[in-house]
Amino acid sequence: MPLLIDGHNLIGSGAIPDISLADEDDEAKLVARLRVWRSKAADRMTVIFDHGITGGRSLGLSGAGVNVIFARNPQDADELIRRRLRSAGKGLILVSNDAELRREAAAAEVEVWRSDEFVQRMQAKVRKKGETAASQEAAQEAGAESHVNLSEREVDQWLRMFDKAKKPRKKK
Repeated sequence: MPLLIDGHNLIGSGAIPDISLADEDDEAKLVARLRVWRSKAADRMTVIFDHGITGGRSLGLSGAGVNVIFARNPQDADELIRRRLRSAGKGLILVSNDAELRREAAAAEVEVWRSDEFVQRMQAKVRKKGETAASQEAAQEAGAESHVNLSEREVDQWLRMFDKAKKPRKKK
């Protein structure tokens, strides 16, 4: 089922303790975690964040089944989410703790998961029988998974995003 995620609401909920609104890379960290979960859950995900500089789909962050959209300043994510709820088809799930959006989703007959419920469901999907507690804990941390497959282009995008572009090494 497709998921529509209220990005800053999820980050601010505390449901993912190692990602905080105080972190300047909070959106990138959340998207990295969503990509890991998406790789196991097979659910398409659209995450909408507040106040992007230009607004619209982020080509740099979108990929691997996660579509990232920023609301154009001064608009906020809630308005974009409301529009999607109004035109939602069957099977959409909204992830948000926002009471007003939850009411609007119910009126549109869209299923709603609270942030902590979403995180629990995603973590449960990545757990496999026979995994140790240590491997389950490692799977919760974005980037710790050895099964994440990124293209060279995606790796380059992430490196640029974190200002650590590849630099040729000097030969000794």
